[in-house]
Amino acid sequence: MGIRKHSRVFASAIALLGAIAMSFTALPANAATSTPTYGNINPAQQGSIIIHKHEYQNGTSATANPDGTGEDKLKTATIANVQFTVYVINGLDLSKSGSWAGLDKAVAPSSVTADTKVTVNGSDYSLKQVAQVTTDGNGLATAAKLPVAAYVVVETQAPANVVDMAAPFIVTIPFPDNASSKGWLYDVNVYPKNAQTSINKQVLSPTSFGLGSTTQYQVTSKVPTIGSDQNFKYFIIDDVFDSRMTNPAVDAVSMVTYMTDAQGNQVIDTTKTSAVDAKYYKVTTSGQQVDVSFNKAGLAWLKTQPGANIMVSFSAKVNGIGNGTIPNTAKLYTDAEVSPNPPDTPPTVPPTNPPYTPPTSPTVYQYWGDALIRKYDANDTSGNKSNDKKAGLSGAEFQVYNISGEKHPDSKSCNDTSITGDPISVNGQSSFTSDANGVVNISGLFVNDSVGGDKSDTVRCYVLKETKAPAGYILPSGNGALTPLTVKAGQTTITNGAGYDQYVGNTKQNGPNLPLTGSTGIAVMVIVGVALLGGAGALLAKRRFTTSR
Repeated sequence: MGIRKHSRVFASAIALLGAIAMSFTALPANAATSTPTYGNINPAQQGSIIIHKHEYQNGTSATANPDGTGEDKLKTATIANVQFTVYVINGLDLSKSGSWAGLDKAVAPSSVTADTKVTVNGSDYSLKQVAQVTTDGNGLATAAKLPVAAYVVVETQAPANVVDMAAPFIVTIPFPDNASSKGWLYDVNVYPKNAQTSINKQVLSPTSFGLGSTTQYQVTSKVPTIGSDQNFKYFIIDDVFDSRMTNPAVDAVSMVTYMTDAQGNQVIDTTKTSAVDAKYYKVTTSGQQVDVSFNKAGLAWLKTQPGANIMVSFSAKVNGIGNGTIPNTAKLYTDAEVSPNPPDTPPTVPPTNPPYTPPTSPTVYQYWGDALIRKYDANDTSGNKSNDKKAGLSGAEFQVYNISGEKHPDSKSCNDTSITGDPISVNGQSSFTSDANGVVNISGLFVNDSVGGDKSDTVRCYVLKETKAPAGYILPSGNGALTPLTVKAGQTTITNGAGYDQYVGNTKQNGPNLPLTGSTGIAVMVIVGVALLGGAGALLAKRRFTTSR
């Protein structure tokens, strides 16, 4: 990121390079040294500018010298991939004594364009680019085969984790090494300093496993070491949440220390975690954007904490699935300037057009999915029907549970029906009912999370428990009421009535015994009827016989 120092007036070319040497850091073991020459300047001799790029020193006053000596006293890390552009000051002939007049008052421009000029002893000189070099893995870059002249060196590009850009400076070939050898150096070692930072991010599993639960993100930023004559202009940790997340907030701001656990992972040492005093920062929320910005007192405090890890715990509710993948990235905005004090009113939100690319955390992801279950009539035998085509049953009620004993259940074979904990709530609802078509829609369940977009496990196992059967159907009991459920990241798509995540059938209840027509019941009635008819006939015959007498 670029903490960019603005133009600095150097008392003289000699004092300038001396100041640079005093403030810069560790040199590679193979740093070049220059053997000084004495006597007059040789206008035909070529030289080089050897750039050593390191972090600011922290707690040491060790220096390195323009001839390349003193590197063994410096301890700070080198910085690779920093680009420098070298411009010659046109028309300033250093083989002539008059050209040196005024170099002690020359001002290096803060940036260089096609129209930039440098004023030396009252005269303006144009600049011409003659070299562009980039530091290697040892923080070393050399602009070679440079003729005798005065040059302006500008840091033009740096990695995002570099939080300040070194001030442009003027250097001459040869350089008068009056502070040490008293001779001329044609190979000049310079040590422009930088500060480095980093930002990292972790995503924690949600507080529960259904939509409406809260997810927490831990964003850790390293406080860079800045120069003793500098102060931070601002220090802002910024997080913009996906539209599927609501109520973004900051839960805590802490200073943390990392340790290595038994598995070799870097984890927070909870015994060395302390809260950052709330008087040092402000939380600003605007829609999906949340910023933690340090105020004047906070910026002064940060300067006293070089290398410290500041962790902001952000949180938000997950209220939508979409494509099932919810990304989140944080950024660190910081800048510094040469100033006796931090600004009275530092910004509380990131600058609109920062003069650098801010360091960005790794993108972390959460994966969510829905579950569509079809409840069908297991007694439907009309034709050769699949479970997709059998009659759907409305009114069945289900709950969904996590599998017991596993933090990340095996997603390759969801066949376990051992449950744990309470039923999972989705947006406040923990019971799910089949509709008129027998469809149960569980609209959002957590699948997995990752750093860097690892999609190797975007399936998670759950267990369905049937708690109420449709009217007239049997409610299974015990393990019979439990059904494994596979939930995939994203939304389930039903094509031609098929493709549900699970199918659950029900069989009908037995009805009461009914009187039947035919069989034994009819035979008994016939026998009784015949008997009655026989009795009636005998009675009638008896009456006729009596009358005839």
